[in-house]
Amino acid sequence: MAEKTRLRASPYACKGAREMGVALEALTGTGPGGRIVRRDVEAAAIPAVKAPAKTFTETSAGCYATADVRELLAALNTLGGALTFPVFAGRAAIRLGVPLRPMERGVEGVMPTLRPGESVVLAVGDVAADETVRIHLTYDPATLIDGAAADLLRAMKRFLEEPLTMLL
Repeated sequence: MAEKTRLRASPYACKGAREMGVALEALTGTGPGGRIVRRDVEAAAIPAVKAPAKTFTETSAGCYATADVRELLAALNTLGGALTFPVFAGRAAIRLGVPLRPMERGVEGVMPTLRPGESVVLAVGDVAADETVRIHLTYDPATLIDGAAADLLRAMKRFLEEPLTMLL
């Protein structure tokens, strides 16, 4: 006849197991001498955490270009502040049909990440001392193919380097 082994569990663990619907027989104790303690019961009661679905930041792709904006800055200077670089860049992004995020100085080479619900984001950096700007394009490859993303980036670069193309 098989001998029944005594289950070693603290009274607090037994009470918790009843309340949480956990079978003590299935647990391995981590207490002194292998005794089942409350934390063992609580750990067994917590459902296994699934890996989260991929987010846009994990699945996004990106590319960037540097645009020479000397001509644009010269044109904006003749307007006496009536039109600023950020406003011009924003209008160019609207014309391209993508949301624009201004970028802070010093983020060259870092792709902006997509927020939930976004599929494409253009980010235009500040004008550098050499009168260039960095343009970042981040996109969800499920909604925009690489060729179309490259076309968007080239179009934004053209708008910034040849501002008169905005009039066409």
